[in-house]
Amino acid sequence: MRGHRRTPSLLSAGLFVSVGLSLSTLSSSGWAQAAPASDAAATLPAVSVSATKDTTVAQADTVSAGALGSRKQVDTPFSTHVVTSDEAQDLMATTANDLFKYDPAVSVSSENAISENSMFNVRGMPIDTLNSIKVDGQTFPSWDTDLSLEPFEQVELLKGLSGFMYGFGSPGGIVNYVLKRPTDDPYRSISIGYKSAGVFSEAVDLGGRFGNDNRFGYRLNLVNEDGNTAEDHGHVRRQVASLAFDFRITPDLTFSADAFYQKRKTNGTLFGLMFGSGLGIPDASTVTHALTQPQNYYQTEMASFGTGLDYRLSENWHASVKYRFAKENRTNSDSFLFVTDNAGNYSNTLYAAMTRYFYQNVDAMVQGKFNTGSVKHDVVVGAGFETQTSEYSNSVGWNNGYFLGNGNLYNSTLLTNDEVSIGSELYRQQRTTQAAVYASDTVQFTSRLSALVGVRYTQYQQHVYDPTGAVTSQYSADPVTPTFALMFKTDPYSTVYASYVESLEQGGAASNTNLNYPQTFGPLKSKQYEIGFKTDHSKWGANLALFRVDQGYNYTNSANIFVQDGTKRYTGVDASGWLALTSEWRVMGGVMWLDTKAVDVDDPTVEGKRVYGAPRFTVTGRVEYNPSYLRPLTLAFGGKYVGNQAVDAANSQFVPAYVTYDLSGRYETKIAGKDVTFRAGINNLFNRRYWTTAWGYYVAPSPTRTAVASATLQF
Repeated sequence: MRGHRRTPSLLSAGLFVSVGLSLSTLSSSGWAQAAPASDAAATLPAVSVSATKDTTVAQADTVSAGALGSRKQVDTPFSTHVVTSDEAQDLMATTANDLFKYDPAVSVSSENAISENSMFNVRGMPIDTLNSIKVDGQTFPSWDTDLSLEPFEQVELLKGLSGFMYGFGSPGGIVNYVLKRPTDDPYRSISIGYKSAGVFSEAVDLGGRFGNDNRFGYRLNLVNEDGNTAEDHGHVRRQVASLAFDFRITPDLTFSADAFYQKRKTNGTLFGLMFGSGLGIPDASTVTHALTQPQNYYQTEMASFGTGLDYRLSENWHASVKYRFAKENRTNSDSFLFVTDNAGNYSNTLYAAMTRYFYQNVDAMVQGKFNTGSVKHDVVVGAGFETQTSEYSNSVGWNNGYFLGNGNLYNSTLLTNDEVSIGSELYRQQRTTQAAVYASDTVQFTSRLSALVGVRYTQYQQHVYDPTGAVTSQYSADPVTPTFALMFKTDPYSTVYASYVESLEQGGAASNTNLNYPQTFGPLKSKQYEIGFKTDHSKWGANLALFRVDQGYNYTNSANIFVQDGTKRYTGVDASGWLALTSEWRVMGGVMWLDTKAVDVDDPTVEGKRVYGAPRFTVTGRVEYNPSYLRPLTLAFGGKYVGNQAVDAANSQFVPAYVTYDLSGRYETKIAGKDVTFRAGINNLFNRRYWTTAWGYYVAPSPTRTAVASATLQF
C-alpha cells in the first residue's frame, strides 16, 4: 500500500530559502554560456562557486564527438548540448529527461515515475536505447532503463545522425555519459534529498590522489534512494556504486579503470495504453490517476567494468585504447491497457518476464596535428569492435501475458491474477557484432575557413534466434558512412557551418501485439543535411540549425503488421539563445518548428501523413533572477510548450498539445566554515496532466506535480 502524503519541514524551509536555478543550468546548450575559455580537460573537477556581481559561471565548452575526439562545442559542425554534474544538481535532475527539459529539440516520450523508464525524442526522432546510449563514448545497454546521474561528470547530447562519429544508431542522436574521474585536489561531498510524496536519498562523492607524486587517483560515488512516490501504488528503491581509478605510470602514460553498479525497482508502473481503432483519446486530466495495480513493478540491475591506456606520444599526437564490458538484467511486471470504447473501458494484460543484455566494446584511436605548408590538419584514425547479446524469457508472461481483468479509465479498479510469475528460463534471442575502422581530417585553410572530411567502414552482422537456438533471421552489411562539413568563423567565438552525414541503424522488430511477431528487419539508412550558426559570447549566445533528415520508416500498418518500407522525412528549424539583460536578470528560450511526413510508403493510409511522436512546434522559456542584494540566491521560473503529436502512422489519433511550468532554486552559504548548498523546487507546478507517445499506437500519462529539495555539504 502506498504511504500517506506528507510535506516535510525540509521542503518548506528549502522553498523559502531558494527557488531557482543558476545560469549554468543551460550554459552548455548555448543559452547561458560564459566567455569562451581554453580547451578544458576531459575530466572536470567538481567546484563550489560563490556568485558575485562579476562572477563568470563555470561551464563545459567541450564535447566528445566520437571519432572526432574532443572538440569545443562552438567548433563542431553539429548541434550539441552538454550538461555538467554541477548543472544537473541545480536542475535536481534524476534522468536525462530532466537534463534536457529546456532544449526545444527534446520532447519527452515517457517518464520513469509512471512508465518503465524515461525517454525522449530529439527533433521528433527517438533515441536508440540499444545503440545510442554511450558511457565514455562506448555503447552501453540501456534498454528500457535509466542511468543514474550521480557517477557522471557531464552528459552530452549530439543531435541528429552519428554514423561516422559512433557507428550504428538512430538519427535521433547520441547521449554520452562521461564518468567522473579522480580529482587532483581532495574532494568530499555529502548530499541528502527529498521528493514528494516520501522519497529520501543520500549520496556521497569522494575524490583525490595518493602515493608517490600523487600517481594514484580515485573517485567514489555511493547513492541510496527509497520511498513512496506521488503516483498510485508508487514506490522507488535505488542503489548506485561507482569507482574510478587511475595510475600515472609516467607523465605521458596513464592507466585507468572503473566499475559501476546500479539497481532500481519501481512499483506502480505501466507499459502503456492503446486506444482501439476509431476511438478518440480523452483529455488526460479526466482520467483517474489509479491505473496501476499492486502487482505492477519494474526492476533493472546494471553492472559495468571499463579500463584503458592513454598515451601522449608528443605535444601534437595522442593515442588511446579502451575496453568496456556491461550487463543489464531487466525484470518487468507491468500492465498494458487496451481501451475498447469511448466510455473508457479497457482490458488489462500484465506482461511479466526477465530479459538480459551483454555488451562488450574495444576501441583504439590516434589523434594528431600537422601542417602541409600553410594548411593545418587535425586528423583522427581509429578502429573499434563491439558485440551485443540479448536474452529473452521464454514464458507465458512474455509471449502472451496474464489477463488481470477489465477496468475503466475514469474509475479506480483493483485487478489481480494469482498465476502471475516471472519467467526465468532465458534463451539467446539476438546477437550483433560491429567491426569498424574510421578516419577524419579537419583541414584549416585559413584562420576562418575549415573543412571536415570523415569516413567510417563497418562490418555489421545480426543474428536472431528462436527458443530452440535456431536462427530465424540474419543480416549482414558493410556500409561506408561519410561525413562532410564546411565551417567559417565569423569571429573567434562564432561559427557558421554546413554538414552532411549518413548513418545506419539497427532494423526494427515486431512487438508481441503485432500479428507478425517476432519478425525482425535489417538495417535502416538515414541521411542528414544541416546548416547552422553557433555563437558564444560573455553576455549572450545563440544556436541556430536548419536541418533535413531522411530516415527509413518502420511502423505498424492498418492490418496490425509491423513493416519496414518508405522514408520518414524531417525538415525543421532548431533555435535557442540567451541574454544577460542586467547583472541580475537573464532570459533564455528556444523554439523548434518541425515538418514531418511519410514518403514512398506502400500503405496509402500512411503516405504523406505526419510521422508519429513528432510535435510540429516546441517552445521553451526561462527567466532567472540573481538579486544584487543577496547574491547567494538565484530564483527561476520556466515553461515548455509541446505541440500535438500523432499517435499512429495513419494519423487517426493524436495527443493534444500541453504546457508545463517549473519553479526551482538554489541558495549557497557556509555552516561551520563548510560550503553548503540548498536547492528546492516544484516540477509541473500547476499539476498539468497530459499524454506522451512513442513507438506508434502507445500513449502514457504524465507524472503528477512533484516537489523536490536537497542539501549538499562540501568539505
